[in-house]
Amino acid sequence: MTRKPLNRATAIELYLKRARELDIIPNFWLAREYLSNQDVIGMTDGVVLWLQEEDWALFPPLPLGDSLDHMAQFHLPPLKVWSDFANYAVGTPQEFLDWEYVYDSTRFHHMDGGEWKTFRKNVRKWPRGHEWSYQMIPPTFGQIEDLLLRWLEHKPENLVIQDPASMEWFLMNGARRAFLFEKDRLMAVNVWDWNDPYLMFRYCVSDPEEPFLNEFARLLFYVRSACGMMVIDGGSLGQPGLERFKDKLNPFLKRSVYTYTIPGGE
Repeated sequence: MTRKPLNRATAIELYLKRARELDIIPNFWLAREYLSNQDVIGMTDGVVLWLQEEDWALFPPLPLGDSLDHMAQFHLPPLKVWSDFANYAVGTPQEFLDWEYVYDSTRFHHMDGGEWKTFRKNVRKWPRGHEWSYQMIPPTFGQIEDLLLRWLEHKPENLVIQDPASMEWFLMNGARRAFLFEKDRLMAVNVWDWNDPYLMFRYCVSDPEEPFLNEFARLLFYVRSACGMMVIDGGSLGQPGLERFKDKLNPFLKRSVYTYTIPGGE
């Protein structure tokens, strides 16, 4: 069948709608605000729909009018699929992409038990002796930019920011942001996205010269911003230290995300 492009905004809404109808468990990237800020196009062959960026389908193709049970009957177009879903994948797995962490935000309210010992101890350190506030009223662009520049100057040399334009946009303009201040000084920014019933924790950028501030900022997100929802917190970006840190937050689920090839794709 002939492939044809779809209007970008229409395709994003249609893909999100079909994913909900088919009970797809979203991954870290399946959210309206994130997709609306990516250079994606919608594609269809009249039977299935997918979102494409360059030569990759971002997610598995979804049927336009049938259930997932009928996907095996379709002659699917050859595609390289960048990421799968927890409960749905099509094709042959190729490469490990990253981990995907899912957290139950209600567990951060009490942090009972020995498995929380390290994080529970660390989050108590920064607030001592600091006059802080946590709010959703945004500061000036200049304050956010100054914090981001300080963070970039001190980030590990081997930490590659995969999508710096998206990171900057979310920090400056994201619809769901919260800001940690010490008096009038901006100390940290939390940014998240949404695809019911999950939140996607996009970024936690904190002053790198303040020990244990990042742990405290993350705790504030889970207890004050997440509102008891399940949270998808991305992966470890190939950083062993980040993986160890996220493991210590006692994930509800830690799953492997893979790229896939649908036969005939390159």
